[in-house]
Parts: sequence; C-alpha cells; structure tokens
Amino acid sequence: MASNRQIGRGGTHIALVSLGSEVVRCGLRTMLCELNALEDVVASGNFDHSMELLHSGRPTLLVLNYGDEPQQAEKLASTAADVGVRVLLMLRTVTGETLAPVAAVPADGYLLEPTLTREVLMNALSDMESGLVPIPHPVARRLLAEVGPASPPAPVIPPAPVDSTGPVAAVPVHEGAEPTTLTDRELQALSLMVEGLSNKQIARRLGISEHGAKRHVANILAKLNCSNRTLAAAVALSRGLVQDPGTSRRGRRR
Repeated sequence: MASNRQIGRGGTHIALVSLGSEVVRCGLRTMLCELNALEDVVASGNFDHSMELLHSGRPTLLVLNYGDEPQQAEKLASTAADVGVRVLLMLRTVTGETLAPVAAVPADGYLLEPTLTREVLMNALSDMESGLVPIPHPVARRLLAEVGPASPPAPVIPPAPVDSTGPVAAVPVHEGAEPTTLTDRELQALSLMVEGLSNKQIARRLGISEHGAKRHVANILAKLNCSNRTLAAAVALSRGLVQDPGTSRRGRRR
C-alpha cells in the first residue's frame, strides 16, 4: 500500500532518476510517483541531460542506476555530492568485482534492483530523510567481506593525562606501516557513524557544532583511508574499533 507521507518537512523535493535501461527508469519513476513522497520525479537516460539537471538546482535527490555505465554514474554521483543533492545508488548485483569500485562512489544510500519493492523504496527514502544510510544486508555483508576478516583492535596504552581530543586508540593498518590513532572524540563519532547518524545528529549527540562533527568525520575517513562513510563503518566493524550497534541492542533486551 502506497504511503502518502511526504519526504521532507518543507520545500520542494524533486527526484532525478538517471541512467539504466528505459524499463528500469520508467519503473522507478512510476514507483516513486505512486509513493506520493516527492513533489516531482524526472527520468533521464542521457548523461549530459542528467548533468544539466543537477546543475540547475532543481533535484534534491538523485536515484542513480550503477550498471552498464559506471564511469558516467561516478561522475553524476560526484557532481550531485558537490551541489548538495543526495544520492541513492541502485546496484544490479553484489560481487567483489562490482562492489570494489562502488565503495568509492559518493552515496547516501543503496538499493538492490532484484529485491526492490515499493516498501523497500519508501523505507530507503524515510531512512535518508532521518539522516540514516539505507543499505541492503547483502551489500553490508559484502562490504565487510571486502575489508577483510575481523581482527581485534590494537591494545590501548593509557597516555599521560590529556584532554578529550588526545589519541586513545590505534587503528590496525597493513603490516609494516605505522598505526593510525583515533582520538576519543573521533571514536565516539565513528560509533555514531556506524549507527547511521548524520553529521547534524552526531553533532547533537556529542554536544558540538555541525562543523565540528564534519571535521571529525573527515579525519576518520582520512585515517581509515576510506572514501565514504559506509566503507568507514564496515572497516570499523571489521577491525573491532567499535561495537556492532545491533549486538548492543540485542544485549540490552536480555
């Protein structure tokens, strides 16, 4: 059953559905329109036209099919990120070969074409509006597999008394390289990133400015050598830097 809930609490929300086959684009456009969650939905299979629409400032969301033209998809996603348009990336399959380049594409959420339904699409839009990162379980599992098996974090050596921004945790890196340290604040921010919180929500939880939250996130991505938040979360869980939020929630229920 389609929901009548509008995505967003103000302003005009327009989705641009780009690339992929005409059947897929039209299907996505129809589903989005039936959800009544957006003011308007535009479908375009032309790269230049899609780029022009992004620069026009009209779309607030780009639903991007990452399939036969990955280079064009990457350019559109990067442009969308530059102009402040959120990106919902749709994948056809999840394999090591396809996911490795996908991890470097700026995205605010993911869809899997074979499992896509109206309900899945609505939930993804709602999650994004709440500042969460919708990611299908097969994609999350594959990301964890890509970053390698879980390993315990390096032992923490208590430093001399310092302020809360001092280094407190060593991030395991490739053998022979110096470990990278994450500060206490960065570990807190990383834990919230793994929960799927946005920069604004992280700032609120930590009692800092949104600019401060963005700086912590940028430092985390640089130190973990990750191109986006999703990959950073996968690396953090794989290396045991933070606790799996699902595990902690299950523990509280007992």
